[in-house]
Amino acid sequence: MSRLTALLLSCLLFLAACTAVPSWKDCAHASCWDGANANRRMMNILSPAFTDGKFNEYVSWMKARGCDTAHVFLVNQGDGEGAGYNCATDPNHARLARRRIGQLRKKGFAVVPWIVADDSSKWAKDLFANADSRVQAMADAGLFDDASYVVLGLEMDEYGSAGDWNRLASALRKRWKGKVGVHHTSGNGFPYAGLGDIVLGQLEPRRATDQAIKGQIAAIRAKGKHAVGFEYERHADRHKAQTALDAGAI
Repeated sequence: MSRLTALLLSCLLFLAACTAVPSWKDCAHASCWDGANANRRMMNILSPAFTDGKFNEYVSWMKARGCDTAHVFLVNQGDGEGAGYNCATDPNHARLARRRIGQLRKKGFAVVPWIVADDSSKWAKDLFANADSRVQAMADAGLFDDASYVVLGLEMDEYGSAGDWNRLASALRKRWKGKVGVHHTSGNGFPYAGLGDIVLGQLEPRRATDQAIKGQIAAIRAKGKHAVGFEYERHADRHKAQTALDAGAI
């Protein structure tokens, strides 16, 4: 092999490594909301209600905090700033989401799509009733192509039956071979943990003491699941996040 060929091969390998989708194991640091009572929603940056300028503003804020991962909703009827977009039924929303996911990857972020937010009862019912076709539409739009893992929904025990979530999980796993995450409301014992590989923990802020956070991470790991310390405060809180990481969260 000539020196030039070896150099070109090294460059190609380097470029491949730079563009490869990050492993779920590398999704360590994320800031998903901030402001007064979480009024700034970074999880909604795929929303067409956010201009490209606002998208870039929020992405820059995450980057400045040292985040390596962006968690983003695909279907969000009414949860927070910028809600009112549905990538499962609106091709224009899906195209914008795909473009912005690509921009996140170019900026060095791992991307974790969440299929549905809470406060989305009407759209969630449609999603559950048409799980195969809705997930297929999102897959065809490329919304899972750059995912490091995919989360079924926010606060899953707040809406939808066990049958609903099983249908959605089954539809996703037909089209997605990577890790799947689940998330629950505070203090309800992770009833849908069996549907996921990763459990994202949540505690009410006033109850999210260091001891409680450590206990929750330990409880998730005791189930044989990978743990994420996801929601312990209504604004960015580095100490609580680090407490979860120190306790063994990914």
